[in-house]
Amino acid sequence: MNSHRKSTPSARFTTYIDFEEINNGLTTVGETVSLRPIDVPEETNVDEEKIEPQLLPGEIMIARANNVLKFAPLKANRTGISGTLFVTNFKVSFVTSLPVEAKEREMHSKSLQNRFLGVHDVCLSEVDMVNQFSEDNTKKKRLLYNAQMPPRLSGLQLVLKSLRVINFSFKFTPTGEDIRVAQALLHHAFPTSIDHLFLSCGYPPSSPGIPDFCRAVDWEHELQRTRCPNWRVSKHNEFFNLCASLPTVLVVPRDLLDAQLEQAAQHFQGTRPPVWCWGTPAGAALVRMAQISPSITDNHSRLSVSKSVGSNMKKRKVDEASQQQENRMMGLVHRCHPMRLQPKIFDLDQILPSLKEIQISYIKLRELHTPDDPTQFWEQDRHYFSRLESSRWLSHISKCLEVAQNAATAILHQNSSVILQDATGCDLSAVISSLVQLLLDPHMRTIRGFHCLIQKEWVALGHPFTKRLGHTRNQLEEQSPVWLLFLDCVYQVSLQHHTALEFTSEYLVALWHAAHCSLHSSFMFNSVNAKYSASDVLQRENPQQPIYLRPVWSWWAEDKSIIENEQNGSDEEPLDSKISAREAFLNVHYIQKLFKSLAISGAVRRISDPLSSAYHTWQHIDCLMGETRQLPYDPSTPIVPLQLDGSLRLDISLSNLRPWLGCFCAWLSEPAMLTLNDSESLLKDSSPASHHWSHIHEMYNTMKDLLSQSLANGAAQ
Repeated sequence: MNSHRKSTPSARFTTYIDFEEINNGLTTVGETVSLRPIDVPEETNVDEEKIEPQLLPGEIMIARANNVLKFAPLKANRTGISGTLFVTNFKVSFVTSLPVEAKEREMHSKSLQNRFLGVHDVCLSEVDMVNQFSEDNTKKKRLLYNAQMPPRLSGLQLVLKSLRVINFSFKFTPTGEDIRVAQALLHHAFPTSIDHLFLSCGYPPSSPGIPDFCRAVDWEHELQRTRCPNWRVSKHNEFFNLCASLPTVLVVPRDLLDAQLEQAAQHFQGTRPPVWCWGTPAGAALVRMAQISPSITDNHSRLSVSKSVGSNMKKRKVDEASQQQENRMMGLVHRCHPMRLQPKIFDLDQILPSLKEIQISYIKLRELHTPDDPTQFWEQDRHYFSRLESSRWLSHISKCLEVAQNAATAILHQNSSVILQDATGCDLSAVISSLVQLLLDPHMRTIRGFHCLIQKEWVALGHPFTKRLGHTRNQLEEQSPVWLLFLDCVYQVSLQHHTALEFTSEYLVALWHAAHCSLHSSFMFNSVNAKYSASDVLQRENPQQPIYLRPVWSWWAEDKSIIENEQNGSDEEPLDSKISAREAFLNVHYIQKLFKSLAISGAVRRISDPLSSAYHTWQHIDCLMGETRQLPYDPSTPIVPLQLDGSLRLDISLSNLRPWLGCFCAWLSEPAMLTLNDSESLLKDSSPASHHWSHIHEMYNTMKDLLSQSLANGAAQ
């Protein structure tokens, strides 16, 4: 796990700071200092020149600092381990030469599952703030990428977007190395452009079997699965000439001509007209659209007074034209319904919190869950629920669930089409649309279906991940964790219906971490078009090496983690990531429910009949449990046509919602490595699912034996 391999730098990467200065810093390491045995384990006979970070293809080392102390959380910077701190073009990596113990290996395995990186590594795109702190830890000051550096740093504090805090001390670090590491970190963690992030691993990903919803066939299959009538696939956005943030193909009303679509799009913000995203066989459609576009630019305010009356008249005419186009598009949605029922319009800008309110709430949430020291922790702990309530985060969750449930009710019980409208058609409409499908469509509650849902509603339909998650430093005012808001909503659904979802809350935590890991491209860009543009830039910079931007689904489709494959340099057997991730991400209670549906007389006999429901249930179980299948699905498994299910009714009252401690407080179980006395109890596997899994495996093996005997008896007869 701590292999000290030398890696060859890639010619593709261009650094933003003086490369010669950094190289000089790498070769002129100061003399080794003896560390305080009270605070840190003592190291002896360590050749620091042999300590290297574990690098991926195309990843290069930018700066290093020797004799760094990494402190344990909430230990008042008194308990930690010593090692070397590296900054690469992909991550911050802390490497220690201390021996690896079993519990650290256990934490490393869990980190690879949920965070995709080792327990001592942090992806640069995950860094939210960088603070310097004084030696006595009484003062801290935020460091900015363009601010002047002090001559010496006592330590660095990394506040991560995953609500995690890491403290490093440079007390024993040779002069100059602390500044070089801090400069490299600030430059590379906050790039001006998304293509400056580490985005490629240099080899093609495996096919995850998830449609990208950028091809006509993907949307046609979704129309066939839902059997929603009177809608068609349009390729009019093939070159992003209609809308830069929508995919190349769209589903629009059957009676709408492409020329009319282009004309209508000009009257909506971001040129995002109403588009179909899901529907029912009875004709109720789920549609997303932006608000009508403001008609007059600021240039009109600079007209002379003599022209102001004419400007106002022009504004009224254009506003009327935009309103007419909006009414016309809604009329087309109305006519798509076989019974010509009037659609219900949800103006999300009016009934849900604004993006700014969500960001303010998140900042309070972050402050609550990232205390600096034990005193602050216990003070916040005494008033935890009141402070959580004052952040209004759960209030926002409650409101989103309420709106989603109302929209689902309109579709299920009133057979009404639902139009979700927000400012740009790509933020809160994605939250509500996804939740509606989760409540009504059983396919979306499976891991494979949930992957498709996210790819369709968030990636293909252009949620601006770059802006909202702050992947670049130029759009701070546009940050808002809408993605986390959605995942927390799904978490609340899983708590109230613990057998309904095929995936666990740990899977949702992994999705939150995936949004900050540039190793995968799914959640890095504002749109599919932006992804294509970044890929073209990277390819032009390095024409000799193919550029592959890996979707996050490819990681789950592989038998082993990319990091395990590339970084496992130890003599021990690699971790079986496939099995451990299967048990971490699959909801054992969901699988138990599948088995219970087969626990009736004659089930084994019907399993052999491809026309029976028992057969399809067993195929589903075998896909999840079989050793030859890949987590989390077999791409060849046929998709079952939509069958509406309205069983997921939610209690949206604040008293019934729970803080997502598995996500917000995950750092509580992270001790300083090898200093585990105070944290040993937190590392024990207390999951109630552990004994369920052994029972599930027994049931699966017993069922396989029964089927084999049944087939053998049938052949003998």
